[in-house]
Amino acid sequence: MKKYLSSLVFILLLILFLTATYLYTPTSTKTLNNKIEQSNPLSSNSERWSLIKEYGNYLADKLPENTPALYFYWYSNQRKLSDLRVQKAITNIKNTKVEKGKIKIWSLLNMGVVIKTNRQTIAIDTANIPFSQAHNALADIVDIFIVSHGDGDHYDPGLLEKALEQNKTIVFPDKFTFTKDAPGNIFKLPSGETKNINGVKITAYQTDHRGDGNFRVPNAWFIVETEEFKLLHTGDGRDFKNKEEAQAVYAMKDFDILLANNTLHPYNIRDLRPKVLIPLHLFKFMSGKDLYQESTIEAVSNVYKKYDYSDLQGIEKVYLLPGESFIYEKI
Repeated sequence: MKKYLSSLVFILLLILFLTATYLYTPTSTKTLNNKIEQSNPLSSNSERWSLIKEYGNYLADKLPENTPALYFYWYSNQRKLSDLRVQKAITNIKNTKVEKGKIKIWSLLNMGVVIKTNRQTIAIDTANIPFSQAHNALADIVDIFIVSHGDGDHYDPGLLEKALEQNKTIVFPDKFTFTKDAPGNIFKLPSGETKNINGVKITAYQTDHRGDGNFRVPNAWFIVETEEFKLLHTGDGRDFKNKEEAQAVYAMKDFDILLANNTLHPYNIRDLRPKVLIPLHLFKFMSGKDLYQESTIEAVSNVYKKYDYSDLQGIEKVYLLPGESFIYEKI
């Protein structure tokens, strides 16, 4: 009996320890989160850039060189800070009323964004990281979910199943494999096809994944058009399967906002000619420290600076930390 009792006590203590490591949020994490809350994302002063550097250094601390093991997310400050940022954003999304003639965009994690107009709320590539449930509340407040491809940092089947329970709409690229079947709520768009969903026109264009030349796996750029605005989200796509479609997209040059993977070359941005560029897939701590260093706002902005006085001249660049938002109004 004593043997079983001691084993039971050990198990209970282990559970308490694991729970504590999961729930405990260090003061340093809360302090940095509060600093971000008080910062203006449109500012380019030294204080703002100092905060961006501080955020980048905080996520880099104790980050392994290669892809973190699954248990890393259980206790890591990276997950805890990200959860705070996503939860704050979702509260803001829920409570924000957007005036007609304006559009508001929140940057979440990786390529995840939420777009809100006076009529619709649209989420693209929103996904929880391991041991996080922070994004799940989106199922209650988003009208349309769009998924560019099936990588785990872009696609969260658990979140989408919760969205279907709320009778929400989901849009995938053509031939995307999703376990649920919900006619009228799930649409898989062939390349070049547009679907009008309650006044929001969504068009998919088939691409490869980061230039790998593989067009067998569903990947897409998505154009989202509301009554007044036109946005392009690139996911992890780079090259088009259909070159005529590529020419058509690059010939548009009427995008209000380009939600671009940070690896999209400045020449591509130049040719798309958006009014506003919001680089995404920043601070890629899920890939380990090696790739992380290339995805900080500092690193990405340094790349753009080389083209600012020629190819990217006249394109407004907005650098958002996770959880921050940007309001765009046509002039």
